[in-house]
Amino acid sequence: MDSKRTSFKANTEIGQNFLVDSNILDRIIAAAEISQNDILFEIGAGNGVLTKRLLSVRPAFLHTVEIDRRLAPFLEPLKANPALSLTWGDVLKIPLAETLLPCPAKLVANLPYHITTPVIWKILEELAPHGLWKMILMVQKEAADRLVCPKPGKNRSPLGITLQAMGSVQRLFEVPPEAFRPAPKVNSSVISVALHRSIGLARDAQWRGLLRQSFEQRRKTLFNNLKAWLGSRGIDAGILLDKLHWDPRVRAEELSGEDWEKLFAVVGTKKGGL
Repeated sequence: MDSKRTSFKANTEIGQNFLVDSNILDRIIAAAEISQNDILFEIGAGNGVLTKRLLSVRPAFLHTVEIDRRLAPFLEPLKANPALSLTWGDVLKIPLAETLLPCPAKLVANLPYHITTPVIWKILEELAPHGLWKMILMVQKEAADRLVCPKPGKNRSPLGITLQAMGSVQRLFEVPPEAFRPAPKVNSSVISVALHRSIGLARDAQWRGLLRQSFEQRRKTLFNNLKAWLGSRGIDAGILLDKLHWDPRVRAEELSGEDWEKLFAVVGTKKGGL
């Protein structure tokens, strides 16, 4: 390994905790169930460890994005493989549907923890409508708790509810800090997301507005959070909750997936501005 590689200092402020545990890599690759017809996407190629493993199973194509050009000594040599497309830049600023051609079907990534939520929203908005249907993601354990939470409770979140409304999400296994260099101060989880229904939901302004407003102040009741917002759409919050036979003291985190579908069935028919 040359001096540029050995002297590289990870920038943990942008999530540079590089996976070094080969067993974890094996489990991630196995979970992705990659075929030779698959077009893949990786976010945060880092030092190329996962990138090389993804290429080793011979997918049809692999798109990878990396923001830190200091990592060029690790990644540029991989471009010799014609199945790899390397894009330098901030994934949150790149127009993904226009840049990643052909569109990937699967995302396999060790996500930078500080941008986990906005990245997943962006994937749902920009790539899911074009065919991306599966995600195998390494995320912070606390983030996984919010994304996977299948039942009403304190870990419910707008993004987790949306993932469940669009398909399914499950925790596959835990990853300890010592699996990385440098080791993060938090535990990690690998999750699997499968998208197979309501593919355009994350783009729906009414859905996003309903969730955002409902969770605006978690300690408040759903009625208090939605009263003014629903009123601007000609809906009386009290009458609506009564028709749904819901306790007026219910909070957003206490609603089931079926409850959100019922609520959106009413609110989504109103096309007033957000």
